[in-house]
Amino acid sequence: MRRRLVLSTVAIVAVVLGAISVPIGLIVYDAAERQLDTRLAELVVAIEADYSAAIEAGRVPDPAALGARLGPQDALRIEPIAGAAVTAGASEPARSTRAVSQAAADGAVITVRTDADPLDDNFRRQVKALLWLALGALGAAAALAAVQARQLARPLERLSARAGRIGDGDFSAQRFAPTGIPEIDDIGAALDVSARRVDDMLASERHITADITHQLRTGITGIAMRFEILTRHPDREVAAEATTGLEQTDQLNATIDDLLAAARRRGTDQRVVFDATQVVAAHVDEWRPRFDRVRRHLAVVVVRPAPPVVGTIGLFGQVIDILIDNALHHGTGTVTVMIDGADVVVVDQGPGIAADRLDSVFEAPADPAARHGRGLPLARRLAQADGATLEVIDPRPLRLRLRLVRGDPAA
Repeated sequence: MRRRLVLSTVAIVAVVLGAISVPIGLIVYDAAERQLDTRLAELVVAIEADYSAAIEAGRVPDPAALGARLGPQDALRIEPIAGAAVTAGASEPARSTRAVSQAAADGAVITVRTDADPLDDNFRRQVKALLWLALGALGAAAALAAVQARQLARPLERLSARAGRIGDGDFSAQRFAPTGIPEIDDIGAALDVSARRVDDMLASERHITADITHQLRTGITGIAMRFEILTRHPDREVAAEATTGLEQTDQLNATIDDLLAAARRRGTDQRVVFDATQVVAAHVDEWRPRFDRVRRHLAVVVVRPAPPVVGTIGLFGQVIDILIDNALHHGTGTVTVMIDGADVVVVDQGPGIAADRLDSVFEAPADPAARHGRGLPLARRLAQADGATLEVIDPRPLRLRLRLVRGDPAA
């Protein structure tokens, strides 16, 4: 920005100097020409008066006396009606000359000529002087523009740094220091207001999340305690079901921890290399009883063996759960979970998604109180937090592909 301000200022000054210097040079040259012509006219009038006075007195005009008025670069030529021309003054021809003629009383033509080279040389010196002045003006303009650019760029750089800190999540209450430039100060004040509002909203959401988490953990702890008591039941079947329920409560606690970690850090620190096939099979086994209750089938098909993948097992399992749950509630028929290398594709036999909804299928509903439409957006956010991608590859029937990060050295 500073460079642009300096270059633009120098360009403007150069244009202005060019627009002014050319007319000034022409005016100076024209004034010098007029001055030279006036001197020659006065000189030839004076010489003609001396010449006419000598003729009237009956004397023969003396060229030397007439040439006494001439300057070093001047020359005189008198062409009488009869006889040879009379000359006086400078005799060497000049590169350029200026001449003025005057007719005498006896008909003779008196011409005064002078060398115009000094006029051109003087004009060139003046042009050089103007050029040096223009260069000095350009240098001064560049220096002033640099100072002005620094004074203008510093507030903008501070404003940019402030916006960057807000973008990084730094919503500190320190106000943007006024710069004296109303437009920049207005933007800084607007950023301060926005930062405070976002900070208040995030603080409120953190408190709500903490309260909800606390209540959930309290309820889950109570359920776990009941399951733990039931694990001592004399009926082995009841004890086994209680043990399974206790394991699921532990898994639910781990799920809450993973979700909180992913939401707070936009990622996770528990990324490991694991076998996606085993994780998918374990989650499918957990969902199969629910499909059996509604007389639907859930299957796993391995198209290509899955290579080792890198990710968080908890987040990956939650994404699989969301995709299977979405197929259970919104799809029909058999749900197939296909493992195709590092891709996990979930397919159901339902009507799929209309073409006009493809662009918004992964967008959360605008209404915070909406109970539906949050599963797939959450699944994509969890996948992206773990470095994976989730996309629709076929709307009818709906085919959702989760592409994992390969963990083998060739990836």
